[in-house]
Amino acid sequence: MMLTLQNSASAIGKKIFTVQIVALASISTLIVLNSSSVWGQPQSIALRQCKNVEGKVMSEGDRYLSPGSPLCPGDKIHPENGATVTVVCFLNRKILYIGQHNVSDAANKCARPQVTESEQYQCTNLKPQNCPTDFKGQGDDNTVPKPRLISPYISDGSILNTQPLISWRAVSDATSYTVKMEGNDVNWQIKVNKTVLPYPRNQPQLKFGSTYRITIFAYQGNSIMSYAPLVISVLPEKEQLEIASLVKQVNELKAPLNEAAVEVLDTIYMSKNLVNESIETLKATIAAGSQNPKIYRILADRYLEAGLTDEAFGEYTTAKKLAKSSKNPKELSKVQEGLKLWEFITNYQRARTGPSSNDERI
Repeated sequence: MMLTLQNSASAIGKKIFTVQIVALASISTLIVLNSSSVWGQPQSIALRQCKNVEGKVMSEGDRYLSPGSPLCPGDKIHPENGATVTVVCFLNRKILYIGQHNVSDAANKCARPQVTESEQYQCTNLKPQNCPTDFKGQGDDNTVPKPRLISPYISDGSILNTQPLISWRAVSDATSYTVKMEGNDVNWQIKVNKTVLPYPRNQPQLKFGSTYRITIFAYQGNSIMSYAPLVISVLPEKEQLEIASLVKQVNELKAPLNEAAVEVLDTIYMSKNLVNESIETLKATIAAGSQNPKIYRILADRYLEAGLTDEAFGEYTTAKKLAKSSKNPKELSKVQEGLKLWEFITNYQRARTGPSSNDERI
């Protein structure tokens, strides 16, 4: 009789700790763990998983998906009465606000966009072949090294900071530099001996929604060797508030600000083409000790968008090593795609300007 009771208790114990895996209709899964709690009730832990994550739910308001849930292919958003659900799309850099009046297949809206004809021939740092080559002004001699602006990182887009850090490439034989800022109620110039300049505290801040021109002059003694201008814009206040709200939602997610959250932040910033903020976030993640090849690869992509091929090559190289050492073929493939684009851009620039420091890397 004692043996029978022990066997029964053992069987009951096994049932108590049985893990039941219930397959859902989508690729996601629900893992239900039956355990004897203090109240004798089972506990359910939902773990959504999908092979190709197309976005992330950022806010409350969906009947089934909690904030932080990945958006899997085929998923739909089901807002509660009066609620609007915020979704960040990774593939097309869109931010969706879905209410009951516009319920649809959210994953379709997050799909990779079709390239329009105008976008196909747009002049960008990633498509230098579309940029005009027959317009030159004073100081446009490609054989003369220029103090190429590094930060704020820009790619035909905007920045958030109204007092940005300004840095540029050193010019061989230059003895000093002059930084000039012109725009809406801003007009100053400062001479420095270094290649970095914090925004002057005694000068007016840049204004929301305004455009400014930064010009770096390289001097040898009292003579100008070369100069490099760049136009930047500060994001309008309304859009700044939208970005701030989205970043706050990321910070309020129950999960810690890990590498996955950094990818969400990158998408939020790039939805407004804020390359500068994306790069700064990715750099901070790497400085904190990240060894994730995806973080390095995304940083390389952003450098390439900002026209900084040297910086991009360095990050692609690190991403490639990490992808190989971690046996991550998917990420390695993306790194190799990035390197092919880097090689095309570098070869094109070399054909226009002659040999450069990148030549030995090709």
